Amino acid sequence: MKIYVDGKEVIIRDDERNLLEALKNVGIEIPNLCYLSETSIYGACRLCLVEVDGKSIVTSCNLKPYEGMVVRTNTPEIYEIRKGILELLLASHNRDCTTCERNGSCKLQEYAEAFGIRKIRFDNVIKDGGVDDKSPIVRDNTKCILCGDCVRVCEEVQGVAAIDIAGRGFQSKVTPAFGHSLADVECVYCGQCVAYCPTGALSIRNDIDKLYRVLKSKKKVVIGMIAPAVRSAIQEEFKLDSDLFIAGRLNTFLKMLGFSKVFEVPFGADLVAYEEAHEFLDRLEKGEKLPQFTSCCPAWVKYVEEFYPTYIDNLSTVKSPQQAMGSVIKEIYSKEIGIPKEDIYLVSIMPCTSKKFEAEREEHKGVVDLVITTKELAQMIKASGIDISSLKPEPFDKPFNLYSQGGLDFGKTGGVLGTVLAVINHKVKIKNVKEEEIEKGIRLFNVELENGRNVRAMAVHSLGKAKRVLRDIKEGILNVDIIEVMACSFGCIGGGGQPYPNDSKVRQRRAKILSDMVNINPITSPQENPYLMELYEKYLEHPLSHKTHEILHTSYSPKRRVPEQEVEILPLPIPEEEKIKVRICLGTSCYIKGSYKILSDLIEVVRKEDWAKNVEVVGTFCTENCSNAPNVLIDDILISGADTNKVKEMLREYVRRKQEGVSDVS
Repeated sequence: MKIYVDGKEVIIRDDERNLLEALKNVGIEIPNLCYLSETSIYGACRLCLVEVDGKSIVTSCNLKPYEGMVVRTNTPEIYEIRKGILELLLASHNRDCTTCERNGSCKLQEYAEAFGIRKIRFDNVIKDGGVDDKSPIVRDNTKCILCGDCVRVCEEVQGVAAIDIAGRGFQSKVTPAFGHSLADVECVYCGQCVAYCPTGALSIRNDIDKLYRVLKSKKKVVIGMIAPAVRSAIQEEFKLDSDLFIAGRLNTFLKMLGFSKVFEVPFGADLVAYEEAHEFLDRLEKGEKLPQFTSCCPAWVKYVEEFYPTYIDNLSTVKSPQQAMGSVIKEIYSKEIGIPKEDIYLVSIMPCTSKKFEAEREEHKGVVDLVITTKELAQMIKASGIDISSLKPEPFDKPFNLYSQGGLDFGKTGGVLGTVLAVINHKVKIKNVKEEEIEKGIRLFNVELENGRNVRAMAVHSLGKAKRVLRDIKEGILNVDIIEVMACSFGCIGGGGQPYPNDSKVRQRRAKILSDMVNINPITSPQENPYLMELYEKYLEHPLSHKTHEILHTSYSPKRRVPEQEVEILPLPIPEEEKIKVRICLGTSCYIKGSYKILSDLIEVVRKEDWAKNVEVVGTFCTENCSNAPNVLIDDILISGADTNKVKEMLREYVRRKQEGVSDVS
């Protein structure tokens, strides 16, 4: 398609989504603060204005290009409008840039510099929002520009919808339901909101000071372990894309800081894949708890616990590489080196915000003491003043410095499943594999085993795609045996703890860098790793042994998506002991299945029926019974699969029996 841009003839594809993307693909970047190609078009910031056919000024994000279109992208009028918009945004923005997480990588700061804004014509009125720092993700509403990027990524890409825009006008703000902290709602800490936030309104909890305090005290033996996805991102951050020795340089740097030992998490990945493959073959043989879901991603695990508790048993019980390797270091390696595990301070360096949460889970406490993200590691390198490229690379410490291609490949989507299949091939032999891309982010593998059995395997990245897969499984549309799920697009390389920018284009480049590293590794699968086999022979006995269950396996349970609380609907001015309380769950699953109608109908019943005069109706969250929604509680009696008639009949009977003084009214 031929269009004319600023007096020049430009050829664009005729299937472009909109003018903004079309121009970007030919090297013309239109300023914008709210456009994400991965989500719906929002059009909030208005910076992407262009003049079309010499007549109207419109937003390019929702404008479809057409043959012969005449576009001007930077007229004096457009320049003035954009500058005015930026001034208005800055007038209600916390401009303390020197202490901001995004200083130097903030799009608002970048545009303010580009437009030469030195004075702002409007009074600076900072929004009241406070700082929520109770979880691995820190929210600061004083830096929010209401672009909606985080809201759309959370809802449309991840299928979580933990946050939304509430309030009107100047009081509008991004917040979880009822003003709760992210620590108290359904947030899975995947960090994708952080990855796409253009300012410092969302950031990662910084734990560098904790690490330096431990290093300074010298009371603990500090041991580190680095995930594979960290390497490619550090190369990118320091413009060292061709440096295949970056991992060794990072080891040298950490030793200079005071780390006693540094290991590589790919060894833990080999360990997990080896154990998980045997777990899958055992389930396949018994025909139970299928499909088996991988459990390497803590955001995915939390998502299942909160949104699909009926599938908790489908999760592999094998710990993630971080926790499995941490357990081996604390329970086995500590004895080999003669240091009590209590004297070891284990630091995990990860691309993921959710790994901070995982290390703090009750099931895993005391294993990994601190998680530092890639961004925090990059900050430490910059603060040291050391030129990382000048450091002589040192090999990582034995015995966890040897791993397979698959262990290293865990850093990107498909790596876990591929490594599990490599172990299965060694055990059962795979005759043939046919791969099919169902859609972007969902790949299906038809695996024909030599024993005649067929296995259907799937690799999925992003929780929104996983949600669709789970829906199809539940409805009987999809039949599959094992599924790898990574919460972040393109896998761990796109984790919320990675440096900015962290968009799809950057993630693809990181995947390429990691693939190059994988291909030069001579060990192809976990069972070829002599250190791993020695670990089983000396300590773990065999896969799925009692010893491995003690060290490498864990369990999961349903999690509330919001804290226990009640929303008053029809408060009664009578003593609590005289009330009969009806609680209607208004959580996501119950709401979708009709709980709000039950609430409305019961309000009418209470208002009109004399027998219901002592009934108080309240809203509640959550009954932890999502699969049987909608749920209603009459005092402590749970009614699942409720509807208005069912609740009304049971409530009338409950009231009657209570009035008659029946002791057991259940």
